[in-house]
Amino acid sequence: MAEPTGELRNRIVQLSAELFAVRGYHGTGLADLLHAAGVARGGFYHHFPSKETVLLEIVTGAIGRILSTSAQIAEQDSDAETKLRMLCDDLSRAIIENQPGFIVFLREYSALSEAHKTQVLALRRTYLECWEAVLREGAADGVFTTRTTPYTEGILGMWIYSFAWNRETVEPQTIASDLADFVLRGVRCDSRSGARGRAARLVARGPVSGTGST
Repeated sequence: MAEPTGELRNRIVQLSAELFAVRGYHGTGLADLLHAAGVARGGFYHHFPSKETVLLEIVTGAIGRILSTSAQIAEQDSDAETKLRMLCDDLSRAIIENQPGFIVFLREYSALSEAHKTQVLALRRTYLECWEAVLREGAADGVFTTRTTPYTEGILGMWIYSFAWNRETVEPQTIASDLADFVLRGVRCDSRSGARGRAARLVARGPVSGTGST
């Protein structure tokens, strides 16, 4: 029985991601992809016009997964620290589920054409803006420090490489938890500065109606 078209396409993408993650995009020839997928050249070109379009689908698939969920998290009616923890957990789950795809996203996107590279960088910028919105919210509430360094870019790289460098000596969930704790400790204000920030905002707002002394 012939493999359904959608399943074959997905298998080509998945196997290509695994090869690109290990050998690199330029180190993987089309013949390697055909052999791994067990598909003829004609079958490959039925789904993809070029090897680059496979790379583009791998990269946009990885970032697309977290774009949707991160936007939902950022819009939730929760405090900034809760949302930041949720962003950390969501990114960890996505990488655990698709580690080859994220390694390729980080290491190989530069092999894309300029037009496709611009597309990917715009998606990455949109994703990082979700993190930055939550960090700004926490800073405005006096619970996070304000950063001027490319902090969110560092977070994304740290996450992906931490999973990529692990040689199965540490459980992925342990890595995820430790990274989340590291980020949250790094952005929190100390208790005194956080209290000062909240107190300052209360003074600026003035007394709440109906609660003043007689």
